[in-house]
Amino acid sequence: MKTIIVLVGFLWIIGSPLNAQYQFQFMEDDFIEIGAGNYFIHLDKEPEVRKTVLSVIKSNRFPTENLVFNKGKNLYFASYFVNPSDDRYMYVVHAKRAREGYDLYFLYCVNTLTHHFEYTEGKDLYELVYDPQKNSSTVFTSFGSTLVSNP
Repeated sequence: MKTIIVLVGFLWIIGSPLNAQYQFQFMEDDFIEIGAGNYFIHLDKEPEVRKTVLSVIKSNRFPTENLVFNKGKNLYFASYFVNPSDDRYMYVVHAKRAREGYDLYFLYCVNTLTHHFEYTEGKDLYELVYDPQKNSSTVFTSFGSTLVSNP
């Protein structure tokens, strides 16, 4: 009995890293759930954010082009990738400065006009919006924000 438990534990440990590598999940029409396969992480230092983003991009073999880090004071990184095998879905990664450190989001969601978040730069309010009419690249590419108000 003890041997079986050890064997099952060993097989689980060996198999678990394979599951952890996947970001894209095939989503059927009846299972369109924003947030499926998504995750969030908080990191304290800027180099950790860059290392994590590049690690996810590399482990998923995303083709990269023109990735821009440290876009502004509060928006550190914002990029998207339209799923080439199913263009109904896209993948967005964005990092913004939080009170202490950085909040890093990895989002796999429906390829529609989607509002992601608002942030401030000084007194100016900005929003980061993915628009499939403008953003249609199947290369992992940076995209910018839009000024909402300037008091």
